[in-house]
Amino acid sequence: MQSMMARQVALTVEYNGKDISETLSESLIRFEYGDNASGLLDDLAITLEDAERRWQGPWSPAEGDTIVARIKTINWDGPNEFKYLPCGKFEIDTCDTSGAPDTVAIGAVSLPAGSTVRRQRNTRAWEKVTLKTIAADVAKTAGLKLRYEAPDNPTYDRLEQREQSDLGFLVEQCAREGIAVKISSGQLVLFDEAVYEAREAVCDLVRGADAVISHSFNWSIADAAYRACELTYTDTKSKTLKATYTPPGAPKTGPTLKVNESAASPAEALRIAKQRLREKNKNYGKASLSLAGDVRMAASSTINVKGWGRFDGKYIIESARHTVDSSGYRTDIQIRKVLGW
Repeated sequence: MQSMMARQVALTVEYNGKDISETLSESLIRFEYGDNASGLLDDLAITLEDAERRWQGPWSPAEGDTIVARIKTINWDGPNEFKYLPCGKFEIDTCDTSGAPDTVAIGAVSLPAGSTVRRQRNTRAWEKVTLKTIAADVAKTAGLKLRYEAPDNPTYDRLEQREQSDLGFLVEQCAREGIAVKISSGQLVLFDEAVYEAREAVCDLVRGADAVISHSFNWSIADAAYRACELTYTDTKSKTLKATYTPPGAPKTGPTLKVNESAASPAEALRIAKQRLREKNKNYGKASLSLAGDVRMAASSTINVKGWGRFDGKYIIESARHTVDSSGYRTDIQIRKVLGW
């Protein structure tokens, strides 16, 4: 009875629409799912033993083959408890073999393998365009559906894309607006980082009470501790003006970030100043945690950290990597402290 209630982890894997979970489990050495930070593709890495050379022969993966995976935990936090982590849909883009003994390593990403938006560099001018329009164009080219969740849709008179991939250009522009970019399960998703920071934490991680295997915390004021941002801008009438954004709870003293950009209105200038300040200050406090496998850990979710003194507080998960191998199930997360504004 005790063995039946032991912690277990299982993988469900569909390959080109066919469930190969049982077959895969017989050969599996290691399974990794990377739920990566904004601008980076989510990925799968599967390592298999291949003594019979099936994965090098009749089962050999091909570029663009699809994998849909899910992690399932059983009795993880209590008896008869089942939890799931859908990893999403991926297309194979790499395959390596080595030996002896013979092994095969399969790599897959969340972007269609034949898409040009990541690799092809383009030069073009975008005129009288919104951020959502740019995103829609990139999504269409990549064969993805657009999910635009950001509350703002900035408008631009003119933007220059010079020898950049379409995806790289979009990610760069979104970063300047405080908007994160993810590609997951056939969707191009844009969302406001500040909105996600304000969401309720998925859990508390308490030192000594939760299964934290290892930890690393740091803070640095180097280029990441400004009290305000002063924007000098030129409006539509070529008049030079200034706008200053000071977040709530800012210290009374400290350096002011100074930037020069164009803005169509005082409201836009203030929005830009806020985003430039966020870009800098969000790198102030960061941490890495290795945990016993936890399906709740997902990029853009928030957690409360307790028991680490001045490092305590609310953090947003920048990336999560879930690993299943012979030693069990582990989750490694990269987190940063939320700004609160």
